[in-house]
Amino acid sequence: MIATETVKTVVLVLFGLSVLWIIIIVVKNDMQTIIRALLVTAVLGLALFFLSQTKLEKLSYTAVKNELFPVKMRNYAFQKLEGQIEGRPTTTYIFQDPGPPLPLAMMNGGKYMAIKDVRLINSVLEFLGLPPVKEGVSELASITHVDIDSDKYRWDDYEKGVLLIERGLCRDMTAAQTFPCIARITIYSR
Repeated sequence: MIATETVKTVVLVLFGLSVLWIIIIVVKNDMQTIIRALLVTAVLGLALFFLSQTKLEKLSYTAVKNELFPVKMRNYAFQKLEGQIEGRPTTTYIFQDPGPPLPLAMMNGGKYMAIKDVRLINSVLEFLGLPPVKEGVSELASITHVDIDSDKYRWDDYEKGVLLIERGLCRDMTAAQTFPCIARITIYSR
């Protein structure tokens, strides 16, 4: 992560140098490289414009990607159940088919799946009015080596307690496709 102001300063200096480069090209009447200089100046100008408009304080690849290409918010049908498990307040959200898609990636070894890109997860959590998660997790069975924990993903450091997402298989009949989806989200309060 890099501070936005630092990147803005570097891009501003590079933009100034590219403008100087164009001036030198025009003075020397070297029109063969003018297109390259104009392209570089245009790209740096767009980057400078983006940096002056963004509200991000720190830049990273993921933050810029989320800023430029945000995940579309969708409405999902769900049922909310509140109760207690072992004396701890618990809230469960059960999604109707088709539920929200679950972005999964194969882990090393090919036996378990992991959630690496949390943008869709955070979009669903925002839809439910819940705080976002910070990073992805591995399938719970890869940690516990218990078969009953397959298809489950757990965040122990979640802001509201312990967050557990259970994977399901959804069918979208309008698009005739089957995909892994979020079947249930459970929050165990501390």
